[in-house]
Amino acid sequence: MSDYQRKFGTLQEECPVRAALDIVRGRWKPSILYQLKDRPRRYSELQNALPRISPQALTTQLKQLEADGLVERDVYAEVPVRVEYRLSDFGATLSDVMDSLEDWGKSYLTYRKAHL
Repeated sequence: MSDYQRKFGTLQEECPVRAALDIVRGRWKPSILYQLKDRPRRYSELQNALPRISPQALTTQLKQLEADGLVERDVYAEVPVRVEYRLSDFGATLSDVMDSLEDWGKSYLTYRKAHL
């Protein structure tokens, strides 16, 4: 078990909302999941889509998402080696949640402009 996987504690086991938020929490995880929602992407595609993320942060977040079973890494025996990241079958179950968060986020931004 990786050091990252050991973080799952009793609080998460007792609160499904906390478990869900802890898995997708991170500065870049929601954006990475959003980028992978429609199709697999290479590492460089993710970096280009998220220009402010550092290579170290992208690698760390991808490893964490992979350890949590949301992302899978496919390595193709080509020269040069091609690696793609995609949502796992279980990770794909987040697609509707991500769509809902996107809709809510748009509504919030409109609300914020009008009220704050």
